[in-house]
Amino acid sequence: MKKIAVHLARHRRLLALGALSLLLHLLALAWIGGRRDLDARQAPGVALALRLDRSAATTPSAAPQAAAEPAPSTTPAPAARDSVVAADTGASLPPLQSLVPAAPEAGQAAQPAALPGRAASPAPPALGDPRGAAVRQMPGRYQVRMPPPARLTYAVTRTRPGRAPQAGDEAQLVWEAGAGRYQLRVEGVLGLLESEGGGDDAGIAPVQASEHQDDGSDRITRFDRAAGRIASNGADDPLYLGSQDRASLLMQLAGMGMAAPEQMQGVIEVMVGGPDGAQATRFEVMGPERLATGAGSLATVRLAEVTEPGRRRLELWLAPERNWMPVQLRVTEPDGSVANQVVTSIDTAPVAGAAVM
Repeated sequence: MKKIAVHLARHRRLLALGALSLLLHLLALAWIGGRRDLDARQAPGVALALRLDRSAATTPSAAPQAAAEPAPSTTPAPAARDSVVAADTGASLPPLQSLVPAAPEAGQAAQPAALPGRAASPAPPALGDPRGAAVRQMPGRYQVRMPPPARLTYAVTRTRPGRAPQAGDEAQLVWEAGAGRYQLRVEGVLGLLESEGGGDDAGIAPVQASEHQDDGSDRITRFDRAAGRIASNGADDPLYLGSQDRASLLMQLAGMGMAAPEQMQGVIEVMVGGPDGAQATRFEVMGPERLATGAGSLATVRLAEVTEPGRRRLELWLAPERNWMPVQLRVTEPDGSVANQVVTSIDTAPVAGAAVM
């Protein structure tokens, strides 16, 4: 038994020495490993490797109890096919639809889109610059009454600068109106003019006019009200409501005086179509004048066409007591020549109580 006890004691010492030796080796290895990690962290140019532990984020107990829910984003998500991502910047360009003008709603006219860096298109030109202007409606701008039938004859004189006046051929104006239709023939200082048509909200509404030429031909002007155009000799212009030809203009002015004499003041503006196209014609009301004629002394209102220097000019004398008929017409040419016609007889019923403004 004693031998066994001595043997066990020896083995316990060996086991203790072995355990101590193992512990010392483990400590030495741990120290060496710690130095290597420290040297690696301090070594320049060596990236640190990180590892995230997602277990805490996915554990319900790790989330704060009072955490507020994040607010929804106000930035709309880009469309998968309609947005383009700019390379290098990552910025999202506008959708393609935003670069295309929106289609007009039903019943709304499409408007031209303004080009970048360019001003919007100017507004259509006003009356007075009709070339290329959009059609403009003018009902009620002037009040007009259809004049009753009339026949006027005139004596014509022509004067050239430095020469005595010379008598010309007799002139006349024949106006036939009834049942919503009219026919008009004017000859004299304006040439030989004819007009036919009807009436509308703006007064006299010509359908066709003609101007006789010295070679025997006629220059025709047509007022296509369905298409809203005035056509003559290849010219094509907008048809304004209230547009006249050179002959019907005389009756339109007479009808304005009959309907509302107070309109006959200031400047009167009417669109006039003819062989050379449609133009705005303006007359300045010069005021009352007493006129001696072959039909007696007449109270008149004188109108003078507003023209540029060097242009032909027309003057009219309208007689309020004779349904505002033109009892004198005068044309002054650029060279100073003057053609004048004064009424000698008026076949129309006088207007009782007519007064000159």
